[in-house]
Amino acid sequence: MRGVTLLLSLACFVIMTYSQQCRQVLTTVCDDDVVNSSMQKGDKGDIGRPGKSGIPGAQGDPGAKGEPGGVGQKGIQGESCALGSLGTDIVTRLAKIEELLTPPSTTTMATTTVATTTPSTATSTVTTTTTSSITSCSPSSSNGAHTLTSGVEVYCEDGWTIFQRRIDGSVSFGRRWDDYANGFGQIDGEFWLGLDNIHKMTRGGGCRLKIELWDFDGNQRHADYSSFSIESAENLYRLRVSGYSGNAGDSLSYHNGRPFSTEDSNNDSQRVNCATNRGGSQGWWFRSCGYSFLNGVWMRQSSGYQHGIIWGDWKGLREPLKESKMKLRCD
Repeated sequence: MRGVTLLLSLACFVIMTYSQQCRQVLTTVCDDDVVNSSMQKGDKGDIGRPGKSGIPGAQGDPGAKGEPGGVGQKGIQGESCALGSLGTDIVTRLAKIEELLTPPSTTTMATTTVATTTPSTATSTVTTTTTSSITSCSPSSSNGAHTLTSGVEVYCEDGWTIFQRRIDGSVSFGRRWDDYANGFGQIDGEFWLGLDNIHKMTRGGGCRLKIELWDFDGNQRHADYSSFSIESAENLYRLRVSGYSGNAGDSLSYHNGRPFSTEDSNNDSQRVNCATNRGGSQGWWFRSCGYSFLNGVWMRQSSGYQHGIIWGDWKGLREPLKESKMKLRCD
């Protein structure tokens, strides 16, 4: 090694005497030679910091499709819903079409003279008519009692069919479900025509409701509704009412869509039974419990909250009314 050094030194001297580059080469070679000859190989140094990430490669091909998973558990069946107002309207109109397409039976007319006492205690001569074409009172019906071909006796007034009348408390409205479904009372006095009959009369659609009210001072108010119907027994005779006008205030729309409730069939939305928690056991389309209660106990002075014949938007919920009349008319 030293011989090589001498040769290099001689060559550098020849090429450029005392050249600076040559001296650097000699120094470097000599130093390396000294180090390599006098020292052993050192320990491996620490790993340096990783360099920057390279540019991402192209996306690989998608993997093979996995096997389908197992069938999940069957969910809990939801509750069935009652017919909405649109569904109810369709059903009632289909029933009306079916009724019109059914061939009428032979029409029979029987006319008799009957002395009848009207709510105003006036005595008048009325005609009792039986005909297959009448499902409720018509505009041409005379005032008084009429028997339909179905055998149902109704009271007509100016073309309206009266289905509820309160006058003096002579008939108890503290009744159970079957009584309210079938009807009770005297047709020319206090009575309830029956939810079943009201449903059959209004299921064809196009019916209106008029409510007339009197207080104990003889003042009178009225509430009219442009749309009125009662659903079937399967739907708990739900009330469908809208389109208020009048001067008594709208105390019935709050009850729209509510099922009928009685002492033995509680369908209201209150924790208590509204039918038995308002001074008696009367039926009505309660909500919780409501702003109207025309089937309440007949009384001159209220014995509690919503006790008596109540129409909240006129007299409030603690002042009972003396008389009420509910009647329908279908076009």
